[in-house]
Amino acid sequence: MKLSASFLFLFFLMVACHSLPVKTDSASTPPAFTAVPILNVSMQNLKNSLETLEPYIFDKKRFNDPKNKSFLSTEIHKLAIETTEVKHSPAILSKDPTVRFVAVQFADELQRADENFSTGWHEYSRSQLVNVTSYCIECHTRLKDGPEFNSKRSSDSYMKKLAVQDRIELMIAFRQYDPAFNLVLETLKSIHPLSSVEIDAEQIARLGLLIAVQYKQDMTNAMRLSVSVERNKALPVFLQEKSREWKASIAQWKPNENLQTLPAIKKIIHQRKSEIEDMRAIAALLQYLTADLSDNELGEALLLAGESYESLNKISLVTLHENYYESCIYRVPQTKWGKACFNKLNESVTFGYTGSGGTHIPLEIQKRMRDLKRLTE
Repeated sequence: MKLSASFLFLFFLMVACHSLPVKTDSASTPPAFTAVPILNVSMQNLKNSLETLEPYIFDKKRFNDPKNKSFLSTEIHKLAIETTEVKHSPAILSKDPTVRFVAVQFADELQRADENFSTGWHEYSRSQLVNVTSYCIECHTRLKDGPEFNSKRSSDSYMKKLAVQDRIELMIAFRQYDPAFNLVLETLKSIHPLSSVEIDAEQIARLGLLIAVQYKQDMTNAMRLSVSVERNKALPVFLQEKSREWKASIAQWKPNENLQTLPAIKKIIHQRKSEIEDMRAIAALLQYLTADLSDNELGEALLLAGESYESLNKISLVTLHENYYESCIYRVPQTKWGKACFNKLNESVTFGYTGSGGTHIPLEIQKRMRDLKRLTE
């Protein structure tokens, strides 16, 4: 997606998630559960570097101009270095795994962008600098409660030229859910057989569903979206059929339903009629995971979160299910949940490396899987 990465980075770093994680000195700290850094001078440096790069990142011609190569090489490397200099506060810990997964992937993507630019893959590096905005969205939307960001820079002239899907994702990244949802409805309504502009109606509709269900838990808007899709006969038939599945899910959605316990969350998952149940489950599980949990509760919650994220792989902007399975293994290794999570992770990894030519899992991945399995034995 082609959004303004720098100011999204800034909000990701300075508001929602505090910072990017770096490696800790403690070998006992499991991956994805390292301490969250505090706001410090390094944050301001990141902000300044990102603002310097922004005009180049979103101008393909300018980014690839040989005259700017030396300047960009210096600035991108500087940004990558700054992500490793953020200091940790051992007193600040987060119980929400989402922040850690997204932050780690976010930092890794910036490091790869630097490496690719230095080896001549300039356009690929630029695409990486643009696409990390998906991590901002995943971080900002993990819980229902939170600030709605207003950014004057989001109204810059070049932002108005973005494709409608990118504009919607930008609004989501700033938790501007109502404007984003309204744009979804307007866009779906505007699609007709003679439309000259190519629009991915399915992805637009699913973004609207994410807003209504997972981000806001708004049954009324979920129904508005379903009806809007069903009424527009210019939309793909499969999407209209999908809208009827959504309506079936909404019909069994009880207003003010208490989803603060695992039995309640499991109940809606078992009643699955569409992706709506998994969206509701993820929203509830992310909130549930912020509580003080026993090993048994934590293990089952991480397994359920992984399964629901896996069900939503084609919709979610960041793939997280394997992160939840792996965290489950590290947190409760020698339990039935640790073993169940390993089995799910193993299935997912095997599937990911299987194609028409068979299954070919890289040696380093095989080793990692063996190490994880030993933890559960």
